Amino acid sequence: MERFIIFINNQQKFAINISHVEKIIEYQVPNPIPEAPDFLLGVIQYSGSVLPVVDLNKKLYYLDTVPGEDDKIIVIMWKDTYLGLTVDEIVGIKGYDDDKLEMSSMDTHISNRYITGFIKEDEDITIVLDTNKVFDSKQEEEILNRVEMSNDITGDEE
Repeated sequence: MERFIIFINNQQKFAINISHVEKIIEYQVPNPIPEAPDFLLGVIQYSGSVLPVVDLNKKLYYLDTVPGEDDKIIVIMWKDTYLGLTVDEIVGIKGYDDDKLEMSSMDTHISNRYITGFIKEDEDITIVLDTNKVFDSKQEEEILNRVEMSNDITGDEE
C-alpha cells in the first residue's frame, strides 16, 4: 500500500507520494526573487534556511494563485534541497492498494510528463504528480541558482 498527501489545486485532486513530503506548513507570503521564473513566487525562511516556493497553479495551469484561508505549502525534498509547493487545500493522507493506481495516460489539462499515474475511486480521479519531473532541466537550474543566490545573501547554508 502506498500513502499519498491528497490536495486540491484549481478544483482538481492531486496526490504526492508521502515519501517525498517533509512537512505541510501554513501559507506565508514569499519574499520575491528578482528575475525569477514566473512560477517561482519567492522564498521564505524554513528551519533556519531559505525555502523556494513554487506556485503550483502557475506551473501546471498558467494561472496565478490568489491566496485563501485554506492555502498551504507542501515542503518536499527535491534535488537535495527543500522546495515549497503552494496548494489550495489539503484533503488528507490516504493509502491506496496497487489496484487503485493506474499508470496509463489520460486526457488532462496538464502535461503528462508531470504525471506518475492516476488514482480512481468511484467517479473521482486523482492525479499523482511526479515531483521530480514537474520542472524541465532549464527550470531546475534556474530554481537551484536562485536558491543558491538567496542563501549567499542571507548567509544560510544548505
